[in-house]
Amino acid sequence: MELDLIAVFMIGLAGGFGHCIGMCGGFVLTYTLKINQNDLIAQPNWWQRITPHLLYSAGRIISYMIIGNILGLLGTAIDSMLALRIQGALEIFAGIIMVIMGIELAGFIPKLNPNTFPGVNPFKKLAGTMFNKVRRDNILGLGFVLGFIPCGLVYAAGAKAIASDGVINGALIMLAFGLGTIPAMVLTGLVSGSIPKKIQSKIYRIAAILVIILGVMTIMHGIKAPGKIQEKHLSYETHTEIRI
Repeated sequence: MELDLIAVFMIGLAGGFGHCIGMCGGFVLTYTLKINQNDLIAQPNWWQRITPHLLYSAGRIISYMIIGNILGLLGTAIDSMLALRIQGALEIFAGIIMVIMGIELAGFIPKLNPNTFPGVNPFKKLAGTMFNKVRRDNILGLGFVLGFIPCGLVYAAGAKAIASDGVINGALIMLAFGLGTIPAMVLTGLVSGSIPKKIQSKIYRIAAILVIILGVMTIMHGIKAPGKIQEKHLSYETHTEIRI
């Protein structure tokens, strides 16, 4: 589990500088400008400058953890409903999804149009309203709402969460991912996205490769899982026979 958390954190870290700056950098720049208009401070000190960005990321992480809770619960529910230990199968499935997402993130297959998903347009209206009214005292809520925006990296981390074997583990996976994205988001807010696009593209490709690698690792772990379960079952049968 510790290795999974480190790997997901690294995906968030690399993806933050490669993907999040490009996808969410506009959001960060917009709310920074709006805060300066709506919550005017003549000469903000260092802490006053960085606090909104930390609160925004905290809001995102809360929503990520809720997603992780739901996906972890879903994986556990599927396991329980079938009355079988299918954790291995879930991990294989999640690993395949992660590999596909990694390939998609790398640009080798067409991206899905987020507007095709139901509820996207009302979500955009809500986010737009919150942007116009954003201040230092309510930016946590903006981060929370925007944390649910469809995102390939979030999907990839979520695929790992669904195979994490539990609600808590699912939340921890998404927490690790969210923490990894903080440096890029805070830096973007402070320097207004000055990282060159060419460098962003290269870092993003690294994040996509990390997603693929973690996906392959998840598949391999899932392949080994049935064997471990079978060994436990045989051990239980042997122990029962000895007692008899």
